[in-house]
Amino acid sequence: MLKFRIKLWKILVLLLLLPVLIMALLALWYFTTDWQQIPDHAPATQQVYQAEFSAAADMAFAALQQSRAQQKMPALTAAVAWQGKLLWAGAAGYADIRANRVASSQSQFRIGSTSKAVTATAIARAVAAGTLELDVPIGQYKANLPNPAWQKLTLRQLLSHTAGLPGYDQNDDWRGLVQSLLKQRHFSDVDAALQIFDEATLQYQPGHGFLYSSFDVNLASSVLQSASQMPFLDYLTQSLSNPLKLQSLGAAHQLHNEQVTFYQSTKDGVKPHWPVDLSQKLAGGGLAASSIDLVTIGSAWFDPAFIPAQLQQEFWTPQRLADGSMNPQNYALGFRRTENINLYCDKQNPLKKNIHYMHHGGVSDGAQSWLVIYPDYQLVLAMNTNTVKADFCDFAQQAAGILRPFLQQIDPSLF
Repeated sequence: MLKFRIKLWKILVLLLLLPVLIMALLALWYFTTDWQQIPDHAPATQQVYQAEFSAAADMAFAALQQSRAQQKMPALTAAVAWQGKLLWAGAAGYADIRANRVASSQSQFRIGSTSKAVTATAIARAVAAGTLELDVPIGQYKANLPNPAWQKLTLRQLLSHTAGLPGYDQNDDWRGLVQSLLKQRHFSDVDAALQIFDEATLQYQPGHGFLYSSFDVNLASSVLQSASQMPFLDYLTQSLSNPLKLQSLGAAHQLHNEQVTFYQSTKDGVKPHWPVDLSQKLAGGGLAASSIDLVTIGSAWFDPAFIPAQLQQEFWTPQRLADGSMNPQNYALGFRRTENINLYCDKQNPLKKNIHYMHHGGVSDGAQSWLVIYPDYQLVLAMNTNTVKADFCDFAQQAAGILRPFLQQIDPSLF
């Protein structure tokens, strides 16, 4: 008994000291890594896929280069598609500054919470195939749920953040809270990653509130994995990458030939972001892709053979709470819906009439992502960078200058 108590005491001390040790190593990384200056002038390339949009492409390319320089981003890439066809792709800056590796349209970035829109697309494919239903209790698909309170939750609630699961700040599963903050532990499977929040308390009765959370989508991916009897990443390959011929979609923690270096930035310049492992939140924030692959995924929503039109409308309809009120973020299923006279964050150049769009942004460790879809025009833009701006609008509003030339050609009445 005494030996057991001594062993238990040692384990507890180790558990308490481990986060401190990891933080010390991260601090050492931070203070021993040199700052690098972002060059004012950097290489840039573009590809024009539809000749009738050549003039618009040149204006978008100029806007891309100007945005990268003004916002001091190591790299900035973007792609635009219309009516299911790729119109243009551009890249400016460096995938790795020190190695002088130039960014390209094939560069792969962490996409942060844009992963939620990608996961929603995969789930929509599963719903279309009859593998899943949005309003069936998830306990019918996954009998071994680690938290009994999850049994009656539905995919509709999880994908609209109305299930009652906590966010990172509300997570009272203290072991999971520490792991989610440090991002150092590797999880081999989306089921294993549920332990980050499997002892957390529901924040409200499912359907009666709204709380944006990656945990919702992480749990949804586990349900998808059980229903499809296929590992989540394999299902992404089968349902998205193979039919759409994607080259870069995958887990951010997996090595990829075109993956960029991720940077933290201050007024002193940039330095490589400390190492992280995002396997704890693949579906909610741990995927990676190129701008071209993201815009291809967005465009696929307009192909009824890929996702039926009725299902598209269901996933793009903002969800109401049990009392009939609209959720505060106008959140649909994996996407937000916005309607106003401005392109996102660009309040200086209002349009002549309202325009509505579906979108999802992402902020990751040393990267930001933006996917926006204009259903009335079947126009899609994706944009990525390998650093993080303190104000997300400083990144996202750069899309307005890139997109505007194409939108002017497609619908001059907006301007």
